[in-house]
Amino acid sequence: MAQSLAIPAAVATAALSTTHALPRPRLSQVLWRLLVVQAVAWFFAAVWLLDLVGLRWLWHLARGQRESYQRVTLPVALRLAFERLGPTYVKLGQLVASGEALFPPRYSSEFQRCLDRVPPFPFTEVRATLEHELGKGVDRFRAIDSEPMAAASIAQVHAATLDDGREVVIKVQRPRLLELVSTDVVLMRLIARLSAWVSARARQSHPEGIVDDFAQNLAEELDFRNEARRMTEFNQVMRLMGTDSVAAPEVVRELSGPRVLTMERFRGVSVADTAAVKRSGFDGQERLRTGIRAWFQCLLVADFFHGDVHGGNFMLLDDGRIGFLDFGIVGTLPVERQAGVLEYVLAFQSRDFGRLGDAMIAIGAARAQVDRTAFTRDLEELYSPMFDPSGAFRIADLVPNLMRLANRHQLGLPRDLVLISKQLVYLDRYSRALGGDKMNVLTDSRIRELLMEDMLRAAFARQERG
Repeated sequence: MAQSLAIPAAVATAALSTTHALPRPRLSQVLWRLLVVQAVAWFFAAVWLLDLVGLRWLWHLARGQRESYQRVTLPVALRLAFERLGPTYVKLGQLVASGEALFPPRYSSEFQRCLDRVPPFPFTEVRATLEHELGKGVDRFRAIDSEPMAAASIAQVHAATLDDGREVVIKVQRPRLLELVSTDVVLMRLIARLSAWVSARARQSHPEGIVDDFAQNLAEELDFRNEARRMTEFNQVMRLMGTDSVAAPEVVRELSGPRVLTMERFRGVSVADTAAVKRSGFDGQERLRTGIRAWFQCLLVADFFHGDVHGGNFMLLDDGRIGFLDFGIVGTLPVERQAGVLEYVLAFQSRDFGRLGDAMIAIGAARAQVDRTAFTRDLEELYSPMFDPSGAFRIADLVPNLMRLANRHQLGLPRDLVLISKQLVYLDRYSRALGGDKMNVLTDSRIRELLMEDMLRAAFARQERG
């Protein structure tokens, strides 16, 4: 009897200690969600076991579907379960995908495919959310398209026109999402607590701390006021730096809130669409340099940077400007690390690998007690190929190489450094597509000159921002 009460008691304890940034769910919600998670977990575990013993392959063979058979490994089964369980688990899957230092490589690799696939929710619910969040402000919309432009697990986006004729887009959060996320976080904390209790290896990874950080980041993403503030700050940085050819959408503040974000509508093409960029009539290579420079300017001046510059969020607008969209995911760069990052960039540009190692210690990416000689040698081995004039190096190789370096020297790579590296993968991909195979986002001479110039300007701009 005591054993049967142990798990509910542990769930209750976890619920009481849920992160302050999310509402506290009722115990009944937690227990019901636990049943759902268990059902999904058992289903995909059964699929994996059937595949392991060959029964799934025999089933496909018997039905004449041998060509459609795809093996379900344990990482695949886990990814499919995460996708089925919805927003919180999709976000957790994306964390696994970017956490090569924390998770086994085969899991990180598989979770790169973790897709945010959900059907749109009904327009009646969109309307209800708008009325609840905006009150009479909803009357300012002359028209709202009932079909969403895009739908994801966190929100969906609708095109609209204001009463003054302005074209906007409205980002509307999914109904009851905060409830679901807070309940899932309680369960994750429970699993983390139990894993730390039964496994010494798990304890070394501080799983409960990982869940807390994950929950905090997710809570910030769910409050659209944070995204609105970052978009406004990004535009302020561009003005401070005298950059009028790069922008984020202007926020319509009076029609925005925690669960609704109304913003200017951008029209243009993705910088990832090389053919469309070339058809635009603008110098795509020069426009791209401008966008890359702006991304670095924000990193140097503000305490954050855009953390998801995939093609859908990085546009060449019809008027020739570069547009950055979707500031839901950002990396933060605390003031105390800004000097270290500046030193990191300077050391990189000068190819001084001893200085680069010192900068990584200042950033917090390396311990002061690290073997400096071996560390410097490994840094040179890691970064030197970037300067190869043949253009053979791919920044896509940088992140896994960083992880190997971290394991070798027992480094604690800060999330922001890893996230910066991830964005460089995107930026490098666009650089090579538009600028030819020899254009490298970090070593292109023109980009390097612009960044060196911006470092001094950024110091003055930071003073102006206070």
